[in-house]
Amino acid sequence: MVDQNGPPQLRVDQIPALAAVAFAEAGLRFNEEKLYFLQARLEQRVMDSRADSFRSYISLLERDAEERQRFVESLTVHTTSFFREDAQYNWLRDFGLPELTQHKSDIVLWSAACSTGQEGWTGLMVAEAYRTETGQNFTCRLIGTDISTAVLAQAARAVYCQQDMDSVATSYRNTFFLQARNRDGRCRIIPELRGRAEWQRGNLVSGMGLSGVKADVAFLRNVLIYFNSETKTKVINRVVDGIRPGGFLLTGHSETGFKHPDLTAVQPSIYQKARGT
Repeated sequence: MVDQNGPPQLRVDQIPALAAVAFAEAGLRFNEEKLYFLQARLEQRVMDSRADSFRSYISLLERDAEERQRFVESLTVHTTSFFREDAQYNWLRDFGLPELTQHKSDIVLWSAACSTGQEGWTGLMVAEAYRTETGQNFTCRLIGTDISTAVLAQAARAVYCQQDMDSVATSYRNTFFLQARNRDGRCRIIPELRGRAEWQRGNLVSGMGLSGVKADVAFLRNVLIYFNSETKTKVINRVVDGIRPGGFLLTGHSETGFKHPDLTAVQPSIYQKARGT
């Protein structure tokens, strides 16, 4: 119920119904230990939907596909930054791109759970800097996919605040960003890079929106930790299917313990797909 003194309150016995929707829509796992997380994430969504209680909201989810999408977006944690796990971008510059450009002139990066875009934009900037420094004749494009339409819109807009820019080296700021005219600290990715990126809704669990993705480098970082072993295997298989032969998969450093017959570990959290697959 909506208490006159506060937001609607979630009961423990209501969690299984919410967890079932979260798993069916996005493969996300929740149990009774997540009571406070779910309360914090969903109380505003319940009120915005005009449901008068979590019980009414659960009924709404059963019949409203658009609300199920908003529900999933409320639960998804979008934590990202420019040059996060910087060692992987150094590897991309020093080893990944040199190997890939020996065999092809059109490189595609895929940020498989792109959030607000910083991961993918970083990869594209690194590739462009490498192309300029080496004088090699290749192009690099970016595909960003996410289950949340809200973060996709932000990624496509490509405008970031001063705090977002703290991890970006001055040389990259000067080359790949435009400052806001009012000098308020906001910056925007330059048009040349924005024109090489596309952002689309994609569900790593169901495969919705991913059928046409073919990439040379796939970033799948800090995503697998939200899935059980069965769903994790399904997601890995789907992402590997979207990587071209000889391409690379980059995962989060804490996301280990999975295997795929077409992947060989290059170094911790970096894998290469066999060339004949």
